[in-house]
Amino acid sequence: MMRALLYSLLLLTFTSVTQAQQRVPLIDAQQTIGGWTFDNGREFPGAVGHLELKQEDPPTLTLHGDFTGGGMYVQAARRLPDVPIDTVSFQVNVPRGVQKLTTRLIDGTGQCHQLDIRLGDKGGWQQFSFPVARYFDSLEAGAPMDIVTRYQKWSGANDGRWHQPGKLLVFLAGREALQDGSISIRNVTLLPTPPKVELTKTLRLDELGEEGTGPWQYNNGSEFPGAKGSLAVIEGPTENQPALRLRADFSGGGRYVGTRNPLATFDVKRTEAIHLQVRSDEVNEFSLRLVDGSGQTHQRHGLKMVADGQWQAMTIDPNKIAGGEHWGGANDGKWHGAAKLIEVMLNGRSSDAQSMQLDLADIRMEAIVEGQRSAHAWNEDFAQEASDWTCEGNVTKQSQLTLRRTLEALSQPASASSAPFPVQAGTWEFAYRWKSDLHSPDNSFHGAVAIKTFDENGKLVATFPLAIGYGERDWSKVSKLVRIPAAVTSAKWDVRLNKTYGEFAIDDLSAARLVVQPAEPSVESIRIASQAIGNLFYPGDAVEFQVTVPTAKALPKSDQQLHLEVRDYQGRVIGSPERVSLTSVEGKQQREYQACIALDATELNVGQFYELHVSIPQGDGDPVTEFSGFAILPEAVSKQYQPEQIPFTIRNWDSRIGDYFYLADRLGLRMLGVWGGWSNKPPYTPKLPGLETVQKLNAKWVTGTPCSRVEDEGFKNVTEASLREGMTNFLNEYADQGLAMIALGNEPHGKGQVVLDNVKAYRAVYESVKAFDPTIHVIGTSVEPNDEYFQAGYQNYLDSYDFHIYEHYTKVRRTMGEYRELMRKYDAVKPIHSTELGLNSQGQARQAVAIELIKKCTVFFAEGGETVSWFTIMYPDKDGNARGQFGDAHCVFDCKYNNYNPRLDAVTYYHLINSLGVKKFQKETQHPDGTQEFLFADDAGACLKIVWNDERRKSVDLSVRADAKVDVIHIDGSRKLIDANRALVSIEVSKEPVLVLYQQPSL
Repeated sequence: MMRALLYSLLLLTFTSVTQAQQRVPLIDAQQTIGGWTFDNGREFPGAVGHLELKQEDPPTLTLHGDFTGGGMYVQAARRLPDVPIDTVSFQVNVPRGVQKLTTRLIDGTGQCHQLDIRLGDKGGWQQFSFPVARYFDSLEAGAPMDIVTRYQKWSGANDGRWHQPGKLLVFLAGREALQDGSISIRNVTLLPTPPKVELTKTLRLDELGEEGTGPWQYNNGSEFPGAKGSLAVIEGPTENQPALRLRADFSGGGRYVGTRNPLATFDVKRTEAIHLQVRSDEVNEFSLRLVDGSGQTHQRHGLKMVADGQWQAMTIDPNKIAGGEHWGGANDGKWHGAAKLIEVMLNGRSSDAQSMQLDLADIRMEAIVEGQRSAHAWNEDFAQEASDWTCEGNVTKQSQLTLRRTLEALSQPASASSAPFPVQAGTWEFAYRWKSDLHSPDNSFHGAVAIKTFDENGKLVATFPLAIGYGERDWSKVSKLVRIPAAVTSAKWDVRLNKTYGEFAIDDLSAARLVVQPAEPSVESIRIASQAIGNLFYPGDAVEFQVTVPTAKALPKSDQQLHLEVRDYQGRVIGSPERVSLTSVEGKQQREYQACIALDATELNVGQFYELHVSIPQGDGDPVTEFSGFAILPEAVSKQYQPEQIPFTIRNWDSRIGDYFYLADRLGLRMLGVWGGWSNKPPYTPKLPGLETVQKLNAKWVTGTPCSRVEDEGFKNVTEASLREGMTNFLNEYADQGLAMIALGNEPHGKGQVVLDNVKAYRAVYESVKAFDPTIHVIGTSVEPNDEYFQAGYQNYLDSYDFHIYEHYTKVRRTMGEYRELMRKYDAVKPIHSTELGLNSQGQARQAVAIELIKKCTVFFAEGGETVSWFTIMYPDKDGNARGQFGDAHCVFDCKYNNYNPRLDAVTYYHLINSLGVKKFQKETQHPDGTQEFLFADDAGACLKIVWNDERRKSVDLSVRADAKVDVIHIDGSRKLIDANRALVSIEVSKEPVLVLYQQPSL
């Protein structure tokens, strides 16, 4: 159904779109007072005044008013032509000190929108363009443009949305604006909206495909362990109409199970309603989650139904679901735009029975869709043999493109590339379907799809990642808009497997250029940089940013300004928004503008995470926006100790990059991962890139070894002699230059002979290290608790174990427990490290990443772990295309244009490292109300409690010394100092952990 909808939209013609949009003047010198009317605000009696038209060039309206007899305002009003409105522009002359102009816009439903438009306070003539359509889009998205200082609405639809066409434009003036007796208005014009086709369509959400549950996913509510359930396809209420059956069993605990459908790929402007049928013998109510266009989650419990085993029709109005429990996105409890996700949930209140099932069928979304696409420029459904693809490895092209690779062939490539097809500059939509059955311990083990673009000479211009697929997943849809650069003349699809084995398939590929193109931007990018490493300023530093703006053409004077505001991690604006002038820079190969932004550091809290948001207007087009994180952080406390005293290490996507070392050091990391090694041919020359930087930072280093190469490809290019002699050469050269530990390998895969070969490599390196110096610590390869490795004796060739986890933090404790069982079984008890804890962060809010970072590291130490590394710091993004992609999402620093700046989790990481310092785990307390409390302390009695509650927000009493000075650090680095006047101090906790610091000489 969705494909048929797209095709129907593509067949629409938009001949009028290409016609230039003409401005409509709203002051007609040939009509009485220009076609305008006067009113004295009669609902507040007493005001007098009049409206006159001055026959000047241009014609000018002057609004007079006198409030000596009372009243509140006078107004000038004009009926609007019957056309959809994009922008209303005007010039206004107001007295000095007047900072706003009140306007009213009456829309097509009769709804009155009253807006106080922000003005400069210097008086005189001011030019203003009010982008009507764009403003109400921003209002609906929960992030209203700051050009309006106050917004009110009433009458008509009374929903805060703009309904075309507009009916009336009104300018109001009260006592402040009319302090000189009058204000003047001229050059009032209306720019019509380019014609678009808005269609009301019913989109089916229950197309399940030939196998599996289609886009519907089962959610076991794993954050509350114990529930059991399933999702299956059953026969629906009519023939050939499948349904879904959601089962739940809470006899073993748990809070809920659900089934969800991510709808982000639907080309929907607004969701009007969701229709479905439900059936159950025992379920009396269910819960619902909807995610709106701003990313805000709305949750409602207690949606009633009759448990009579009969199909019942239900209609869900998103506006009625909103207003209750909500989080994320706009976070205002209001519904915004299109539904991005729907989830139906069962919980303990759904039925009196512990075990229950709910059937769902005929699921449809009533939506508003805009037709904007051209006919497909390129498509491929693999209905016939596609001979023009270039393939490596096991690739088939029957009915779909499938890449296959076995564990034994892991070192062999698996990729496919289409023949080039012509494209032209502009915004394109690339779409496809995919499914996967891949081995994916984390999302770096995946199938990747990208578009490669080329110039007329066949030279690669840019690569645009579209999406990745990992793990086991049935058919899912991807649709992504890409702006093709002017130099590009052709493009190719590129599909490949990275690190993993299994099957990855794609189908129904399409590429289409938008017919209604967004306005060609004058501004090509905004680049925000500072002199501070990673935008982490020291207290006392000037908080200044350099903004560079490359442009395709000269900016008009009215657009040569930068709008800026500072926000906290919840999106609240700090201080007042400002404007800074842009200055044209001469002598550059590319035209560009620059500005310097200086923030008042006295308005900012030391230690707290902030974001600088900037935008540049583009006439009547959309403004270009950008943001950059920053914080004011003291030098890391960890620098006061020896590197080996701090229980954190770090490894990076590429540990040879200079910036990586400095960013890690700024957070307080003292044992830095490096890519040490040696050539595999005699004389086995050692190498250690980054050594000078590590020494400059007074840090120590942790290196890997070529054992990882054996793990990837066996003894194909590595020999036992090269491992033994190379390791000895390496230690002779570098062992006395800051070596902290050696990590043997990284995430090996395979069984049987592969395991034996790997252990042979570990033994060769380990024995060489111990022969050189028995005190050097060797960390084993990072492998899951694996009995086969213990059977092969790998535990004899390491001083500590290593594992990686990217799942929920509770899996850290599970894995460490499994390791301890194997240690006891094989009498090989040794410490445990983790060289990578992380989260599959793509699509996650940084708040979720920061929360998981603290919880994973905390429980790791509580379980007796030695050192831990959060993955990861950074990877260069010179062209600015990586933000939001899976690799970039793992980085705690935003790397766009290589202007490294912190994400929320970078500041969280800094506070965790430096609050923990040299403190050791003492005890944990699991409270009956779900609060989890972990105590760390050092020999001097400095204490750290890390506290959270996964289930609810609670005020809890923590035991401290009666006269303790308590420092509470929240997830964003904001702090609260408490003078304890009793042995208990009250702290508010939630799913966001808090760090509680205090002094307690005796524990």
